[in-house]
Amino acid sequence: DEVYLSRLPINALIGEGSKLYEAGNYAEALRYYESAAARPEGQQLRVLNGLYLTNTQLGRTDEAEKAFAKIVSLGLATNSLSVKFLFRPGSLDFLADPKVSGPYSMWLRLVAREVAASKACLTIVGHTSHTGAEQYNDKLSKDRAIAIQRRIEAQAAETAGRLLSVGVGFRENLVGSGTDDLRDALDRRVEFKVRNC
Repeated sequence: DEVYLSRLPINALIGEGSKLYEAGNYAEALRYYESAAARPEGQQLRVLNGLYLTNTQLGRTDEAEKAFAKIVSLGLATNSLSVKFLFRPGSLDFLADPKVSGPYSMWLRLVAREVAASKACLTIVGHTSHTGAEQYNDKLSKDRAIAIQRRIEAQAAETAGRLLSVGVGFRENLVGSGTDDLRDALDRRVEFKVRNC
């Protein structure tokens, strides 16, 4: 089995790992992702995401955290940190669904640690759904970004001065429906943009 896996191209390993994950066969999916990660070209986002998700599903918290730390480190190194925190409508509270927001405290801890270690600078961008007045949404989106900034700085004080919070209201909606439910949850997000210090 291991000889077979070692001969597969990395894209085939990732593809098979994804199929197995979608089918709920997490232990077998993990074997494919681990095989991909062991290769020189294996430290890429699709592999690291696979490791994070499968380890999470298998209840392997320590391994999931290690994979997530690598996701953050890679994102900082490539100026593409694809981590989003989702919020309740009109609120600074995270989305109530524990499947979504359950790992947020771990994510924040690891983002803080990796940003501190990398000496990277971040723009923290807050967003809102397309409901309500523009001025209200501009303030709410900035307040969301500031809330995330404060949590990161509380975890790693050395990040202070390297984080900039901005709010863009609903001007960069991904969905734009204004339904204020799970369908437009991505519009109520805080995300990161890596920038030069």
